[in-house]
Parts: sequence; structure tokens; C-alpha cells
Amino acid sequence: MNSLFSKSENLVGLDVGSHSVKLVEVNSSGEAPKLVNMGVAPLPRDSFVEGRLAKPELVAEAIRSLATHLKVKRKSVAVSISGYDVMIKKIELPTMTEDELAERMQSELGQYIPYNIEEVDVDYQVIDVSKNRPNFMDVLLVAAKKESISDFNNLLRLAGFEPLVVDVDFFALSNSFEATCGFGEERVALLDLGANKSLLNIAHRGLPVFTRSISIGGNQLTDAIKDTFSIGFEEAESVKLGDSQGKYPAKDLEEIFVSTVSGWVTQCQRALDFYYHNFPEDKVGSIYLSGGSCKIPGLDKVLHEHLDLPVEVFNPVSRIHHDAKLFDPAYVEYVGPQMAISFGLALRKSREK
Repeated sequence: MNSLFSKSENLVGLDVGSHSVKLVEVNSSGEAPKLVNMGVAPLPRDSFVEGRLAKPELVAEAIRSLATHLKVKRKSVAVSISGYDVMIKKIELPTMTEDELAERMQSELGQYIPYNIEEVDVDYQVIDVSKNRPNFMDVLLVAAKKESISDFNNLLRLAGFEPLVVDVDFFALSNSFEATCGFGEERVALLDLGANKSLLNIAHRGLPVFTRSISIGGNQLTDAIKDTFSIGFEEAESVKLGDSQGKYPAKDLEEIFVSTVSGWVTQCQRALDFYYHNFPEDKVGSIYLSGGSCKIPGLDKVLHEHLDLPVEVFNPVSRIHHDAKLFDPAYVEYVGPQMAISFGLALRKSREK
């Protein structure tokens, strides 16, 4: 396995979710990244079951079709694995040399990881001197299940690509934000809302300090609309995104929205409460929304009102150079927020390994 912290240059960023595949290519040889390619392809609903890849042939075909449509020539990709299959933990250790740290991690790894050591790949990185203990250092520890890594590697090879970097969704999201907005002293909450799950990454100076996978997603709202009006999934998806205004009773739609999103608010608040339990003095300054489900009309306002924090939709693509003749501005505005993870993956550079 490639290091979870490794970076490679000129890779295709590929984000494989349960609802769709997102692909991004950038040219980062200049001072700022430039968009080269971008696209999204839907996946059959039964491609993933309970978060696990169930039909790799269907997903591989979707990846191949998308790459063919976009005329992608490069075959080396960066892909990320889900938060459910990853443990990220910050630990404090006495200050020591790299060799001493490697020896200690090898002998004491079991006490930090709640998995069978034989079933995971592990990486770690010294990130800073400990805040309150100057003779100690903070080490970021990452463990990823080998089965998940193998599943994605096999999937990509089945699609005709070679995975050179296996990243983690949380890190890819942080990289995307850092490259386009930049991190200051303020702690920010990056909330990527997917179809079946969402990722909360509270970051400081570009590093995740608190991460959570939350069981909320746009399909919950789509299914509620589908069941209420006895319509197909695709029609319900269109209604959810506000594309069928006037076709269904506004009062019924509002009730569905309020009922579903109130549950999302509760889950987000619980995650924030848990964060504040561990970091009572380190307040979150803002929330940035990304992912396909962040486009639900009015969602940002509801989250702002109930979580009492500034909420903004994060569109990394609109913040980098892109040729308006090649990428329609309306398309960039529409799909940009769901490209946050794939854009972060496409930024990987070999010289930064």
C-alpha cells in the first residue's frame, strides 16, 4: 500500500461514492492549480450495500464510461477510502527521533488501534509539539482496513486504471479546502453530505483534529419523497433538488423536508457536542458544506439557524482557474460542491511524498 500521507503528481482524482463517481484532473505545474477535466457519472442503486462494494463490475463500467466520455488519457489515479473503514487518532508521545518513533510504533501499535493489527495498514506523521507538554509531540495515527484498500485497488484495475495513491476522504477534503480557501487560526467544520453518509472534519491549520462519519444523506430525503407521492426514485431526486416546483403540494414537501432535515441537525449537533466535550476551549468558527446533498434548497439556512454557526457552500472548482469555454459556468456552479473530495485527490504530487 502507498502511504496514506503520500502524494503523487499528475494523478486522476477519483471519488467513488455509493450514488455516483466523480472524476477530476488538474494541472498543478504552475503557481495555482488549473482545471483540466471534470465529470460525474451516476451508479446503479445496488452498487453498494450497507457501505460495501457489492457489484464491482457495474462500478468499473461506470468509471470506464465516464473516463471515455471525458477523453481521460492518464491511467494513474488517486482514490480515497471511506471514513467507516478508517481510524484517525491523535496521540501524544515523548519527543524522540524518527527511528525511535518507528520502533515504538511497531511495538506499541496495538494499544492505540481497536482493530486486529493484521487486518489494517497503518501510517503516522508527527504534526507538532504538544500544546501543553513541551517535551512531548503530537502524532497523527491512521489505520485503514486492508480489505477496503484491496477492494478499491481491484476495482480500479478492473476499470483499467492503476491506483498510485490511496488516501482518506477526510484528508482529501482538507487538501481541497486548503488549496482553494486556505486555513487560518480559526477551526472550521467541513461537512461533506453524500447520498447515504456524510463526513464531518473539524480542521485546524490544515489538519483534522476531529473526524466523524455521520449516518445522514440525501437518499433519506429522496426516499421520503418517493414513498409519500408513490413516484420513482429519479423523479423523487428531481423533486428534492427543486426541479419540479409546482408539481407536488408545497405543504407536503415542506413537512418531508422539515422532518428529515431535523434529524440531520440532531446528528450534526451531537457530533459538535462530542467535539466540544473533548475541545471545550477550541470553538468552531464556520461550517462549509460540500457533497451532492449540500445542493438541497434551503439546507444551508436551516443548518445556520439551528447550529448557530455561519454556514457556506464550499465549491472548490469555482475558486480555481478554469476555461469558461470548456467548462460552462452554470455547470461549474452546479457540480462543483460535490467535487470537493475528487479535487483534493487530484492535487496529489509525487515530489511531496
